Amino acid sequence: MRRDLRNFNTARIKEAIERNQGSKVFARDLSARKSQLSKLKTVSIVSGTPEILIEIERFYGQLYTSSWEPRASLIRHYSYDILDVSLCEIRMALQHLKNGRAPGEDGSTAELLKAGGTPVLEVLQKLFNSVLHGGTTPEAWSRSAVVLLFKKGDNALLKNYRPISLLSRVYVLFSRVITNRLARRLNDFQPPEQAGFRKGFSTIDHIHTLRQIVQKTEEYNLPLCLAMWTMRKPLIPSKFGRCYSPFSGAKLTVGISKC
Repeated sequence: MRRDLRNFNTARIKEAIERNQGSKVFARDLSARKSQLSKLKTVSIVSGTPEILIEIERFYGQLYTSSWEPRASLIRHYSYDILDVSLCEIRMALQHLKNGRAPGEDGSTAELLKAGGTPVLEVLQKLFNSVLHGGTTPEAWSRSAVVLLFKKGDNALLKNYRPISLLSRVYVLFSRVITNRLARRLNDFQPPEQAGFRKGFSTIDHIHTLRQIVQKTEEYNLPLCLAMWTMRKPLIPSKFGRCYSPFSGAKLTVGISKC
């Protein structure tokens, strides 16, 4: 058995070298096979593949289901005509898409979109403008391939996995175009307390400030209370409306696309 395993690994290394891939790709493939989800601990031990899929669907269905009231309708303040998406915007956004990323359900990759040249960009331009002005996205954009990544702890508990959704690269490209438009306008309206996910900012400054507060309270023997908030899931969709209030001064037209 050891000889067979050695021969198999040797063949895999040879294939990786012939495809001009590094050792990280080979190590990643080996670790992926070792971290396969073979059983789950719930009320009982679940080991069959159909039962595991049902339990995964139930677990994340409950985790991401919102019990809040329906989202209030959004009002367009400071309305103005929305500019069409240009080929330059798409080309710039496409340059920011990284190669070698796993595709979504449609199988499209960043390399494929980049190799298509101007004809593909023109088709994407028509699609993006249709979505932007019509407010309706293609049905394929609402589907994704979900992969569970093990973090740490007991690998039989679902709470120790992080779900990653592999979205359509076309949808990611459209999101990048919209993000580039918003980033130029919203960055000036962000409060100084918002350091994460901002160009030129870092949470290191906030961590340094927090450490200074802790040290001074210890030096002067003062009481100190700290509260840390961690989220098990992203923002609840029905609460997105509250996220727009900090940007009311940016004079943006806010709209929702239907999937």
